Amino acid sequence: MKGPEYYFGIRGGHDRSLVDAQTVFEAASLTKPVVSFVALQLAEEGLLDLRQSLFDICGEYVPNDLRSRQISAFHVLTHTSGLPNIVRDKAPLRTYFNPGERFSYGSSAFAWLQRAMETVSGCSLEMLVRERVFEPLGMRHSSLEWQERFSANYAQGHEWEGQPVPKCRVKAAQASWSLPTTASDYLEFVQHVLAGRALTSASYDQWFLPYVQARQGDDAEDLYGENPPDLRVAWGLGWGLEPVQDCFFHWGNSPGFRAFILADRTTRDAVVWFANSARGMRLIHTVVPEVVAGDHPAIQWLRIGRL
Repeated sequence: MKGPEYYFGIRGGHDRSLVDAQTVFEAASLTKPVVSFVALQLAEEGLLDLRQSLFDICGEYVPNDLRSRQISAFHVLTHTSGLPNIVRDKAPLRTYFNPGERFSYGSSAFAWLQRAMETVSGCSLEMLVRERVFEPLGMRHSSLEWQERFSANYAQGHEWEGQPVPKCRVKAAQASWSLPTTASDYLEFVQHVLAGRALTSASYDQWFLPYVQARQGDDAEDLYGENPPDLRVAWGLGWGLEPVQDCFFHWGNSPGFRAFILADRTTRDAVVWFANSARGMRLIHTVVPEVVAGDHPAIQWLRIGRL
């Protein structure tokens, strides 16, 4: 059953109306668990082999890098691909370690996974997710591409000093970050996950196995293996995990927006948090334990300064 939902603040400088259950936020990396859910469905149907090289499925993604041809969907979902989080001058697109060797948060690899999912299914990622997630769950205010119907009620992001961020209207789905949604819609997805629906029990269990330990340090990306493993936090096939308490989590971070979800698989308690401010994670230390009891190393691991 759904618990209470709380909405505070205004949509932004463009619209001083109060945020409500239909206000659309940028979910950023909370896109990834939705995509991982669909990837597991494709695997169950025999369309996507999670251990097969993405190169063999849909061709080259990283030029002049033979090691990258080992990367599979499994490596992408567990963030063990060896590719960088965001491609930039100091981290060009290449492998920084052997795929599967260790954890380093790597969003850039999801573009290759997206290409593979579209290849094996013959459908766009937007269509895959809409038909398999949004429509069945009644997530009417969610899409991987901007929809004009969202214009009537959307949140505008704000940076650290309150500067408004121009609205991002994504025209093409991006597997790692492009989800606009509402807190209410995303809660529907999380409840679906907690109920174990739409996947076999084997796939569901596989989703939450702790395949690799996260790394300590000031950044989830650790391309050069500079930080030791964090034994309290692990990664499954698309979710961060707190193995001791059997909780799963993820976060989202885009200009002017912050998002967070943490859920307990045993009690089925969950927090879904969206904020249209770069300071939007400042209260999670207080709020999350009030809803999902226990000590949550994920909050410590994420570090507010990083978010």
